[in-house]
Amino acid sequence: MSLYQNSSSSQRKPWTPSEDRLLNELKKNKEYNWIEVARRIDGRNPSQCSQRWKRIKGFKLRRTWTKEEDIKLLELVNIHGFNWCLIKTYFENRSEKQVREHYLNQLDPQINNAPWSIEEDKKIVELYQQIGGNWSIITKELNQRSENSVKNRFYSCLRHKYLNVKNLYYIVPEKKQKLNEEESQQNQNLQEQQNITAIQEPIQQTLVQQQPNYVQFYQIPIYIPQPMLMPVYIYPQQFQLNNQQ
Repeated sequence: MSLYQNSSSSQRKPWTPSEDRLLNELKKNKEYNWIEVARRIDGRNPSQCSQRWKRIKGFKLRRTWTKEEDIKLLELVNIHGFNWCLIKTYFENRSEKQVREHYLNQLDPQINNAPWSIEEDKKIVELYQQIGGNWSIITKELNQRSENSVKNRFYSCLRHKYLNVKNLYYIVPEKKQKLNEEESQQNQNLQEQQNITAIQEPIQQTLVQQQPNYVQFYQIPIYIPQPMLMPVYIYPQQFQLNNQQ
């Protein structure tokens, strides 16, 4: 049976304290790779040993790089070049892939960190439509951009802007979602108020036009209520003559 082939029962078997101690002792010998370690632990393959080691040692794949590590990595690259397999031995809990990608995407002095231009954005979209997400090839067509920055630029901005594709896995934060709901409710209330005002204004103008004029001026008829169906209008001159008679 191959070293990588185990029965279903062995794959599900929990690790015992004795196996953890043996794994810890074997890892102290830096000459042993995971294949050599797995050969000395009965019923375990290299992948299981590697994953168990990361778990019991608190191995964090995305642990933030410190300034001291950055300086150390730059010095090691100047000495050993791009020998990532050798360089990663100088770091604790750093894989070869982590060391390589951190340098190429963050520390390489040849990286172009200038603001993105419209021409670069359009070229990224055009190449993506032609060859898909092959970022290593797309990066070669740009001016000293890192592969990681090109990929992030596309997914964070260009995909939605040019291709109208939204990120289906983006979750709106609860606080922002609450603010959006409040703003939407305020806009709805404002729109309803504007609609009511638009209906009321013509009615108010009509009522104002229909109101009788109570202001008394010379030669302007004065409205005097009478217990009749029709109003009676009396001019001031006529009213004075009637009093004299």
